[in-house]
Amino acid sequence: MPSVDWRAAVAGLSLSIVVAVGGLFLGFPAIGAWIGALSGGYLGGRMAGRDGLFCGAIVGALDVVALAIATTAASAAASNVVVDTVATIVSDLLLLGLAALGGWLATRS
Repeated sequence: MPSVDWRAAVAGLSLSIVVAVGGLFLGFPAIGAWIGALSGGYLGGRMAGRDGLFCGAIVGALDVVALAIATTAASAAASNVVVDTVATIVSDLLLLGLAALGGWLATRS
């Protein structure tokens, strides 16, 4: 199993959060989160220099945790729990996939 370069993972997470907040301020929160995950995974993979897919996935997992904390703190009760749960799972899988793709692309280029 590859080792985690935490410096690269935290840098990727930081970039992902900055881009996601920028997207929120511009009025495109979902697109900002997606671009943030992709760019954060890319930065994490590029900084790690090896195992980009793995490092990007770590960035994506950290991104999911950070967004879960932020949205839980700011949200009200869900009107439809099943729809909210499915949307959360799909969104988290998309963020993980995009971050892993960014990390993979970082080591391919």
